[in-house]
This record gives sequence, structure tokens and C-alpha cells, in this order.
Amino acid sequence: MGTDVEIWMLFAPFWLLGMFAALGALWHFVQFLSVHGKAHAAGHVPKYAVGTRLRPHQMTAEGHHHFNRARFALYAAVGLAVLGLLIGLLWALWPS
Repeated sequence: MGTDVEIWMLFAPFWLLGMFAALGALWHFVQFLSVHGKAHAAGHVPKYAVGTRLRPHQMTAEGHHHFNRARFALYAAVGLAVLGLLIGLLWALWPS
């Protein structure tokens, strides 16, 4: 196998897992916005604005769940992408 193919095969699993984690983060964040919007319409929680910091007591339990899952999945996506890049870089620079 060529060196480029070997590097891609080392990087690909992390890239794919990172893509799925990013999709999970997006899904959970959309769910959070939906749940929080419904709770705001009912008058239970303050309106969410991007850039504002919501405290746990300002969210419903379901909104808090989806927000935490979205945050964790985003961290996982970034971590997996960085790990894959690091492994690919180390493999490319490793003396044969």
C-alpha cells in the first residue's frame, strides 16, 4: 500500500466517528432549542439568546439533558478530529 493510503486508513475511523459525534451534537442542540422554546412559550423559562449563558435552574430537565448531550458530543467531535490528525501526522513523520 502507498503511504497516502495508509495515512488515510489511520485517520478515517476518527474522522467518521467525529462526523457522527458532530451530527449527534447538532441533533441534540436542535432538540434543546425545541424543548426550550416550548417551555418559554408556556412561561416557565426565560428566552434563549445565542451568546447568553443559561444556568441549570433556567432550563427544564429535558432541555438540560439535551444541552449537556450536545455539548459533550461537540467536545467528542473536536477531540476525535484532533486525535485523528495527530495520528496521521505522527505516522507521516515517523521514520521508516
